Amino acid sequence: MLTHTTIAIGLVLYVLGMLAASLFWMRRVSSPADYLVGGRSFPYWILTGTTTAGCIGAGVMVGASGLAYSHGWAGAAYPIGLGLGTAVAGLLFAGMRRYKFMTLSEEIASYYDNNRIVVEFSNITLFLSQLGWLTVQIIGGAAVLGVVTSLPRGWCVLATTLVTAIIAIPGGLKSVVYTDFLQAIILLTGFTFLAHSALHHTDGLSGLMRTVPPSYNSFLGIASYGGWNIAGLIVTFVLAVVADPGRRLSMYGARTQRGARWSMVTAGLIVIAFSSIVAIVGMYAYHLHPHMKNPDQSLLWLVMQVLPPWLAALVVVAVASGIISCANYNVIASGTFFVRHIYPLVTGRYPRRPLTAVRLALTGALLVAGLLAYHARTIVQFVIEFLPVTMSGLAIIILVGRFWRRGTWQGAVAALITTPIVSLALMWLPTSNPVWHNPIVPACAGALAHLAVSAFTPPSRHSFQDVANELARDRENIETSSADSTEPAISSC
Repeated sequence: MLTHTTIAIGLVLYVLGMLAASLFWMRRVSSPADYLVGGRSFPYWILTGTTTAGCIGAGVMVGASGLAYSHGWAGAAYPIGLGLGTAVAGLLFAGMRRYKFMTLSEEIASYYDNNRIVVEFSNITLFLSQLGWLTVQIIGGAAVLGVVTSLPRGWCVLATTLVTAIIAIPGGLKSVVYTDFLQAIILLTGFTFLAHSALHHTDGLSGLMRTVPPSYNSFLGIASYGGWNIAGLIVTFVLAVVADPGRRLSMYGARTQRGARWSMVTAGLIVIAFSSIVAIVGMYAYHLHPHMKNPDQSLLWLVMQVLPPWLAALVVVAVASGIISCANYNVIASGTFFVRHIYPLVTGRYPRRPLTAVRLALTGALLVAGLLAYHARTIVQFVIEFLPVTMSGLAIIILVGRFWRRGTWQGAVAALITTPIVSLALMWLPTSNPVWHNPIVPACAGALAHLAVSAFTPPSRHSFQDVANELARDRENIETSSADSTEPAISSC
């Protein structure tokens, strides 16, 4: 009872603190640019903290610890993929900061001659991808709340969705970035204490490994989870980060290009280092309770049944901070795409009151994500099935567009169509061979389709710089409008 009470107090204080911070920044938002890209003024150290917190969300803490519970060091593959993808994105794409893009779709448009088919397909897919990541956070939040309160899963999903909405919607990217820096400290502190406690009670790492199946101790748990599964999990997350509009928001909002690059690299290395901690936590839960029905509950079972109240509260607040941090990025990215792309696609104009439109769109996005979370089984299962459908094709056209100037919009369309079709087809393939159910397969199919079609179609007529300049002129209509301005027009871009 003392543990439940201490955790409840910690969560209430955390939610109230985050809400106060969001409301604080809401009063200082005067334009859509302030809300959506934070005035492009974030320094290196702030971006490092917010990117770290944005990576270590529900998927890493709940999903990866559950995977470690079931397959040992395989749980580390989850955060390793995210960390590697974050570092790669920083090294390869931080240069995009100089063009002052507002969304990833603008970058994609610059690669492919601003072709309407590619741009609108990307807009819709990226918007859906953020719904997917929101769903992951809500699944994790519901798992936390379920253990703390013993409420039915449906009520936990609903409560998590409401809390996320209350915290995420009022503020903007500035609120997300500055509160995430503190949340990163909470996250790393809480899980460091937890891993230290686990190793202390099992006589160190070697003592812990003697209490789990031998296959758990293989490199990245390959003997338990399978080499193809591990490779697929890492590749899925690397591609997902490359095509993640939330990570791009961090880079676009940086004060300098150098700060954008090295904040992403530093955050990626921190997340990779964190992978060992989350794997230890999952295996420690297996050591204590090897017959748990739902692996995603292993972290919270450990917190509620084993830890002293003060540490239990610290870890639960750390988990909550990671979930809210990631959800905030997903929410802001959803709003950016809605105002910049989805609303104009449907109506032919920008909204009269952009900030009001953003917040209404975010409410709808959270409702949809809540419904998806209610029907998903586990975080890892959801990620493996959903992300290749929505993200792999986008990652392929971004990478090809960035490094092969001969890539054409026709090739991009071929990749965007091929990848989800192959992903969906493989889900229903009646075979147990892990090769065919690996996310690498649709990514490779999309890349081959892109290269083949591009080779036989004419090159783009305009340079990347020309398209980026044209988009910048169009973007001024919404970036410089006030919160209650009359409707800005869309140029002929």
